[in-house]
Amino acid sequence: MPANRRAIRHRHSRIAPLPPGIFFLSSADYARRTGGYVYNTRLLAALEQQGAEVQPLTLPTGFPTVPQRDRAGLLATLKALPSGSVVLTDHIYLCDLAEVFAEAALPVVSIFHHSLVEEQGASAGDRAQALRQAEAAAIARSVRVLVSSAETAHYLKSHYGADPHKLRVSVPGNLHVPRSAVGRRSGPASILSVGAIIARKRYDYMLEVAAHLADFDWRWQIAGDPDRDPAHVAALTARAKELGLADRLTFLGDVSDENLEAAWQAADLYVATSYYEGYGMAVAEALRHGVPVVTTASGAVATWATGGVLQAPADDAAAMAALIRPLLANRPRLQTLSDTAWIFGQTLPTWEETFAGLAGWIGKLALTC
Repeated sequence: MPANRRAIRHRHSRIAPLPPGIFFLSSADYARRTGGYVYNTRLLAALEQQGAEVQPLTLPTGFPTVPQRDRAGLLATLKALPSGSVVLTDHIYLCDLAEVFAEAALPVVSIFHHSLVEEQGASAGDRAQALRQAEAAAIARSVRVLVSSAETAHYLKSHYGADPHKLRVSVPGNLHVPRSAVGRRSGPASILSVGAIIARKRYDYMLEVAAHLADFDWRWQIAGDPDRDPAHVAALTARAKELGLADRLTFLGDVSDENLEAAWQAADLYVATSYYEGYGMAVAEALRHGVPVVTTASGAVATWATGGVLQAPADDAAAMAALIRPLLANRPRLQTLSDTAWIFGQTLPTWEETFAGLAGWIGKLALTC
């Protein structure tokens, strides 16, 4: 969100009058380098480029839940919005703020990246049913839902009975980037993985895959936010030492755009081991750079990533390593797969193509609600 935009702080007792338009509800602590954050940021920029007036409704805190002290102020703000206003928000806020939106009678467009149930996987435990109910209610409360893949749209229809007419699929877009020099550098092969250091990304499984490749000369970098689950990061670090991989596998932390691009330019191979992805933005970014991908067949990735990609079983580290091994042993083979990745990557949409006409889609909604 541009810096000159005025955030509305919901704890203030006085609510300033605002013109009708699109109001984007988020929280200050959502600003992390995740796929969802990048998607939402590009979405807001596209709406403004298309002439839409987007104003922020920024909660001080939203993770893991919005504090009770902020909910009454938010409800008052929502009720004070002028007729014709539309709230745009990530579905995680609708799940958390169900009682607030039950009292605020205004149209909501939600952004659904992937299911919270699938994100937490087995760790959801007894909370899985509550999460399903919250997501079902969030979809029902939304007059329109923007989803990041056809697979996610199918998920909403099959699990929550979502009306297909209120869904719009806008897959993540891509930037124009230079091609990486895959397999053309001397020295160890460079393997890259990108994503927050959380259980769903299964870096513990990735370490087991790496252990099966210990006889090859490689360096593996993992770029991602380490602060969401520090205990998990500590366990991964200890496991890497146990496997004798600590000197060849590096957790880079949450890197800048410039440093991430440098990592892409140095990469010979991208590896992903998630159980589930709502789309797989990092896989798309790899292909856009011409970096070959070896990934578990997880969620939406298996439905669209068809060029320059080798798909591995999700529960057989030795089998996944067996797909990687020939690429490390034979650089011409790696380069051939890179050619395929580059060609396919150039067919993926730009951000402008992804969000084309979105302001009009939301604008029509404001006129009919």
